[in-house]
Amino acid sequence: MPDNESSISEGFSSPPINQDFSFKYTESGGLTARYLLISYDSKTNILASSTDITGSNITQKPINDTDKTDLKNAITENEFFIAKTDYPPEKEDPSLASYNLTITIGDKTHATAWTNASKDLQGGITKIVDQIKKLVAKEKVV
Repeated sequence: MPDNESSISEGFSSPPINQDFSFKYTESGGLTARYLLISYDSKTNILASSTDITGSNITQKPINDTDKTDLKNAITENEFFIAKTDYPPEKEDPSLASYNLTITIGDKTHATAWTNASKDLQGGITKIVDQIKKLVAKEKVV
């Protein structure tokens, strides 16, 4: 059997890149009690955001194919599907901001949560969030 690129992912828990994908990213809490929700679904090609916990002020826009590919590459290249599900802070503090990222590719879903005081956060998570925020800023959906 000849080597092919699909064999790279065998033994690695990231799903194939050619499948539909979606994500939901939230930031909440902190000293200003802020809330931010950013989501995307490749089936509808809609990037959406809200800064209200009720979801009443949603901004939505489609994204171009290049941005869609860049986003999906950030997810798969940064090994999100092998990240821990929780990166707790060393001690609880009501002023901490909390973050949650849930990603689905095909039939595989993974979620992780952390705070602004979490230790040993997988660097790939930060890279994925940076890509999400870059896209949101470019599309002006927040």
